[in-house]
Amino acid sequence: MKKYQVILVGVDGSKNAKEAVNKALELAKYSDAKLVLASVIKPYVSVGFGGPGLEVDSNSDDQMTNEERKHREEMLQKYAKEASQAGVTAETVVVIGSPKEELAKNLAQQYQADLIIVGATGLNRVEQVMIGSTASYVVRASKRDTLVVTSQA
Repeated sequence: MKKYQVILVGVDGSKNAKEAVNKALELAKYSDAKLVLASVIKPYVSVGFGGPGLEVDSNSDDQMTNEERKHREEMLQKYAKEASQAGVTAETVVVIGSPKEELAKNLAQQYQADLIIVGATGLNRVEQVMIGSTASYVVRASKRDTLVVTSQA
């Protein structure tokens, strides 16, 4: 089995993402690899009706994004602590953008990941009907090995 050096894990708070982290820890211990625990926040856009036209409230968008960023950072820190206790080096990153683009291309390149691990479906209900659009895109678009993890129901 190939030994990986940098494993990028997409984490969104879903049950499948937790399983992806568990699998990443297992592989990182085997390969003596570094983990990059990444969470990508989709940009918020709130539109209100204020008089004659549409009004975009960027202040509430910023507040929601900041609250979500804090929540994601706390979640990733818990996973990083688990990794540290297992003897695995882990780094965390939270970015705003398209989860599929960030994982498949930008973050994978930035951290020189040689393996990307994602959960089969995320928090989005529509994505739970079939393999998640993020997972599907990462498999097709990434030039790196990709592992899609399902929940162990």
